[in-house]
Amino acid sequence: MNGVSIAAAIARSVAAVGLSAVFFQDMFGLITFDETFRQISAARARIGKPHVIYCLDLYEQRTQVESDAVHGDVAATIVSHLRKTSLVPVISDFLFANAPAVIKELSMLNGAHDVFLMMVDARFAYQLPSVSAGWIQMFDVETGRTRTVSRREFVRLAARVEEWQEEIFRIARDADLDIVRVGLDRWEMETTLVEFVAERRLRKM
Repeated sequence: MNGVSIAAAIARSVAAVGLSAVFFQDMFGLITFDETFRQISAARARIGKPHVIYCLDLYEQRTQVESDAVHGDVAATIVSHLRKTSLVPVISDFLFANAPAVIKELSMLNGAHDVFLMMVDARFAYQLPSVSAGWIQMFDVETGRTRTVSRREFVRLAARVEEWQEEIFRIARDADLDIVRVGLDRWEMETTLVEFVAERRLRKM
């Protein structure tokens, strides 16, 4: 295992988006959600590298803020932070049960704004070492939850994650949303994102 958490991979993706915004002299902001899709924190969009660094710090802190946002109302929460038609990258591993419903919400938001999805390839976090025990207790460091699984289910985790993310990729495309899969390599991620954003700009012009 490489020791990098999914949260760290998402932070790298946020940094790549921010650097892309700096490169194109675009405004950049951040909204973070918890596992129930209640807003955790937010930063209004601004231009400049210092603001990108501030947003990264805000993501790393993951401090809950007071919010009137309804649990699960992702599109409404995003819209409440947008003052004009905006580019809205949504970064996630999409490893949650109601991901198809969230994608449907985002596809409706795409009618008024320019939404695209960045899916962090999470297979690396589930490529686990061999074990001899028949049952394994797993602890999620990001949610604090524990779960006991069989050895057979344990060794299938990476494959199940890959299958789920492939399905999410298909659902997003069917919903007419652009989606790009990103890995852990920083330079590859930044190059992929800059090329992806540039291609979308040309296509939409």
